[in-house]
Amino acid sequence: MATVSPKRASRIYDVLGRTYDLAERFEGRAKERGLDLLEVQPGHRVLEVGPGTGRVLQHLAGVVGSEGLAVGIDLSPVMARLSRDRAGVPVVVGDARALPFADRSFDRIFCSYVLDLIAPAEFPTVLSEFFRVLRPGGVLVNVSLTEGTTGPSRAFVAAWKALYRVSPTLCAGCRPIRLRDAAGAAGFDPVTAETIVEWAVPSEIVTATRPNRREA
Repeated sequence: MATVSPKRASRIYDVLGRTYDLAERFEGRAKERGLDLLEVQPGHRVLEVGPGTGRVLQHLAGVVGSEGLAVGIDLSPVMARLSRDRAGVPVVVGDARALPFADRSFDRIFCSYVLDLIAPAEFPTVLSEFFRVLRPGGVLVNVSLTEGTTGPSRAFVAAWKALYRVSPTLCAGCRPIRLRDAAGAAGFDPVTAETIVEWAVPSEIVTATRPNRREA
């Protein structure tokens, strides 16, 4: 299934702007579970990839406090501005395929409904960037639209794929993915995955740790 280009994805989310908060009714529980698994603590350095309107980034900034750091990066200039204004922390315009951060900069990375815009062939590039900027022992939590696990969620995904084939833009560029195996192949260990279905919309939550071991 073809994916949208970074330029087109940026335009889609520039247009969506604040209306993207409406997606919370379908994504809220999965994001909350992802944040529980992220286990952010005061003093942590946290990166959110694709913060959207800044709802989650604002929460992360409050948890890490003045001794920590919360940073966002978004492909869409409009979303970057919205999240910066809401969360009151640095948000840069950039691409997850080439993160503008030094090696081992963060204790945690949170990414939700971003990689389902990216072609599976590019997962290794993105995940290697996540691995690079995480400290040993650091944790990545990724939340994405995924394949259905129940009758209603399978029906939803089938309809979503049909609509995507007609117009990826109407689907905001997103299509269902599975990321667990790709995260393991990128060097994360352990990697776990679970699925939450909300209003028939299935979301996969992958938790992946950069091993805390010496590198050759």
